[in-house]
Amino acid sequence: MKKLLMKYKNMKYRYKLTLLLVVASLVPMTVLALYSHSRMSSLVRENEMEDMYSILEQTRENIDGQMEIYVSLLNYLTYSPEILEVIENKDMDRYTAYEQYTEVVDPLLTVPKSYHDAILGIQLFAESIPVRHEYTLVPLDEMCGEWWSSKLDGSVMAQWIVDRDNRQIAAVREIYNGKKRDAVLCITLDYEKVFRPLANIIERNSGGIVVDKQKNVVYHGENLAASDISAQKSTEKMLDRLREEYTYVSTSGHETRWTYYFYKPPAVIESSVSKLLISEIPLIGFCVVIIIVLGMTFSKLFTRNIELLTRNMEQVNQGSREVTVYSDSQDEVGQLIRSFHHMMDEINRLIEEVYENKIALKEFELKALTAQINPHFLYNSLSIINWMAIKSRQKEISRVTLALSTFYRTALSKGADMVTVENCIRNIEAYLEIQLIMHDNDFKVEWKIDQEVQQELVPKLILQPVVENALEHGLDVKEEGEKILRLSFFADGSDVVIRVDDNGMGMEQEQAKKLITYQAKGYGLKNVNDRMCILYGEEYAIRILSEVGKGTRVEMRIPGKEKKDEKA
Repeated sequence: MKKLLMKYKNMKYRYKLTLLLVVASLVPMTVLALYSHSRMSSLVRENEMEDMYSILEQTRENIDGQMEIYVSLLNYLTYSPEILEVIENKDMDRYTAYEQYTEVVDPLLTVPKSYHDAILGIQLFAESIPVRHEYTLVPLDEMCGEWWSSKLDGSVMAQWIVDRDNRQIAAVREIYNGKKRDAVLCITLDYEKVFRPLANIIERNSGGIVVDKQKNVVYHGENLAASDISAQKSTEKMLDRLREEYTYVSTSGHETRWTYYFYKPPAVIESSVSKLLISEIPLIGFCVVIIIVLGMTFSKLFTRNIELLTRNMEQVNQGSREVTVYSDSQDEVGQLIRSFHHMMDEINRLIEEVYENKIALKEFELKALTAQINPHFLYNSLSIINWMAIKSRQKEISRVTLALSTFYRTALSKGADMVTVENCIRNIEAYLEIQLIMHDNDFKVEWKIDQEVQQELVPKLILQPVVENALEHGLDVKEEGEKILRLSFFADGSDVVIRVDDNGMGMEQEQAKKLITYQAKGYGLKNVNDRMCILYGEEYAIRILSEVGKGTRVEMRIPGKEKKDEKA
């Protein structure tokens, strides 16, 4: 989370504004899309359920319509005079009975079969029938051999009896004379043809169940990849599993009092919702693209002047003092640009008055310091002193004179402001030779010189004040132990490093930092540090490290030739 916040914090203002505009637009659009999708999904689910119910209801009406025809046929046959005559006339002789059966009853019971293909046969069981006549007329005492006889309930209404295992349906009506059952009329129906309308709607990923009023399953069909409804042994368990795992609708028949169930897995219903979502995705994607494009366009429009101002400020940070951005708008950005313009005008004025004058002043001071010495007069005087010392056989005086001559010759360097590291080393060697004579050789000088840096250019007169400070405040105040002064000249990357170490008494670090701010009477460390900052910038200020009892280190860095060319 912190990384994301940091990444957002470091992001360009234009991208931040784009992100905010996109988010601000996407949030209400997302809420609206979710609400719309939720409503549409509910409507799709409701429509799916309504379609399922409508299909089931039409199927139920189709089956009920057939059943009503068969019930009407039962009622017609029950009250038909010809059938009543057969039932009531128990003393009819066999010839007359056969003639009546053949000419009257048989056509009455067989003709409906030709009009209704679902009818397998119509039978009349009666006490008045002495012997079986074809398939249609059967003695009542033989009815017990029929599969449906044990399921009769004694009702005078039409009874619907179904054997799902053997795929049989019987529409039966008992005919009574008072409390005595005289006859039974049965229409046997084709199971598959009766339930064909229901089987036709059971397509892929759906199923149907029909339950009679005694809670027996009279029909079950399904076309599912995986279902365990059929494995349930009882109707209650089948219906419980149906209610728990499937989406279903149900309706009840008027004639048979059967209950019809039509069901589908929830995934099938949800697939319709998924299709709706898929159809919405292109529109949502198009809206998102429009929002992003508009967000980028508006953010670019709003931040154009800010980016111009930022680039101009970066150019100023690189050293340019030219203002390249302008605005005449009266908004906050316009005011900011005009304020920047006024600020740069003021800065340019101050630079001209102060900074450039300060640089010129330092150059004048340096030239004045150099000009204090008349080179020809000084060299001639030192030559006379050296000749007189040799004549008087004063070798020490001769050494000092030669060292002093070398020191001033290398220090003046024919008026040049920059000298090579090699010339700087010769200058400080001459100075240290004089100091060793003055100190009776009570300190030791160690040199570490990298040959690669000897031809690099450094400002003249920057090392002698540092060495003088190390001797005066470091080694001279040390009373015990060996006194060592170390001078190092080496390359560090593209910089030339000049380091002066002494093992003197040292000082607190806070006190050491004040050395470059202390204005001495002569040309001290502060002057050297000021020159370094003016020439190369604040990053090339002198660094002083010191520790009480261990000594002090002064380090100066001068950019090498490549870096000087880059700065130029």
